[in-house]
Amino acid sequence: MKKTLIAILTLSAYIVSSYAQERTADVKRIEIEHDASVTVLSCNPIGDKGLILITKEKDKQQSAEKDYKILTFTKYDTLLNKGKSVDVTCLDKMYGGEITENGIIYWMNNVKKKNKYEVLLFDGEKMQSKVISGELEAKTYTIHEKLVGDYLYCYGSQGDTPIVLIINTKTGDKNLVTLSVTNKKKAKLISFEPDEKGEEVHAFIKDKEESGYMIKFFTFRDGKLDKKYVFANEENGKFIESLYASKMDDGTYIISGTYSDKERGTSTIGIFLKKIDNGKTVFSTYTNYLDITNFTSYMSKHKQEKVEKKKEKKAQKDKEYTIKYNMLPYRVIEENNNYLLVGEAYYPTYVMKPYTEMVPTGNGGMTTKTTWTMEFDGYAFSHYFLINFNKEGVIEWSNAAPLSVMKTWFPYFRHLSISKDTKSLDITYPSFGLLNHISYGYNGEELKKEDIPYVGEEQKLKRYYSLQSQFWYRNNFVSSGLLKIKDDDGKRKIYSINKITFKK
Repeated sequence: MKKTLIAILTLSAYIVSSYAQERTADVKRIEIEHDASVTVLSCNPIGDKGLILITKEKDKQQSAEKDYKILTFTKYDTLLNKGKSVDVTCLDKMYGGEITENGIIYWMNNVKKKNKYEVLLFDGEKMQSKVISGELEAKTYTIHEKLVGDYLYCYGSQGDTPIVLIINTKTGDKNLVTLSVTNKKKAKLISFEPDEKGEEVHAFIKDKEESGYMIKFFTFRDGKLDKKYVFANEENGKFIESLYASKMDDGTYIISGTYSDKERGTSTIGIFLKKIDNGKTVFSTYTNYLDITNFTSYMSKHKQEKVEKKKEKKAQKDKEYTIKYNMLPYRVIEENNNYLLVGEAYYPTYVMKPYTEMVPTGNGGMTTKTTWTMEFDGYAFSHYFLINFNKEGVIEWSNAAPLSVMKTWFPYFRHLSISKDTKSLDITYPSFGLLNHISYGYNGEELKKEDIPYVGEEQKLKRYYSLQSQFWYRNNFVSSGLLKIKDDDGKRKIYSINKITFKK
């Protein structure tokens, strides 16, 4: 297999900020020659330990047994120097799971025989793999797997009862925890997310009780169910639609998400922030999307003016004007007793497509008939927002900006990578062959917006696939993707990995 690495130091973009100092964005790039014999599956940052590139090489599959595949895990350090490579054999149908700062997990359920599972754990620091297998009880299935510390937490069901299967990755021992719900038919999982900083996994379930819908918040720690909190789904006519939790250094929880004005709303009208201390609510803050600075900046000037006029008319009647959105919120980022909340707005798109069929003519013959139908064409993302709350839940500043990204078939992929500290807030995301970078100041004002190329000045980008941007560590990001380029060597396909460092 041919694989050539080319290290290129390419860009130094100077940014003048309100901090009375210059910040520079330095980009270091490596290129991996790509051909049909190698499939790049993912580029996985593992903090300051480096990153892991996972590939599937065609030549190696000949030595794999039936129903198995061989994956190659290659380590790169934080300077993008290539290190050790390890070949790992796993089930062919096994799929990638959680990526953590310690490594990567792959998971497969119901393989070989009924209710058998296999888990592949790869330690990115030690470059070692481990396979754990076992049996699930009858009628038990899992749908979400999260790795935190030495435990793998798998959300699923046993019959119609929600459960969390917990597997000790050192011993292979497992523990099945039943989640208590009142109405098994109407109970709905809202989110199941890891909190690596708090060393926990959080599950939110919406459950129907006699008094109405309730939110049940379960926390898992050290391989067992740790805490359970219950609070109402509705508060002053506002109904919670999405929830995520972050554990703070003082042991409290900041819960964030979106809300609707209807009990079964499909779109939302705002975001909320709730702080819980020992099961008690310290504060609940609800914010109308239209109260976020520049939230309608993605609209034309004419539409923005119409929205403002409608807001004024509603305000004169002491009412609130709202617009419904589909929103993908993030978990809260804590920094210096402040809470940053981020979200991306999206909407479904449709196209008209012809459908041709043969129909009888009435005289014994057949003819063609064409009808036009609306067909789903993916989700488009319009804009994103930033809100900074103080420790009392009061908004210190907010901002929003248009989001220029490609459509996705599932609205679960977050595009923004965020680095925040007391001096800066930097955001990157891939945007049609370029890496978009936006820098914000102390009060949320946009300081700089620039496009960082995925290729060098002497190269021309012809096509691009699977572009992504991820926060790596401290003030570093990593962006990667499969590119088709043209340079002095002609047209080539490469896999490009870029380290972007924002110097303070």
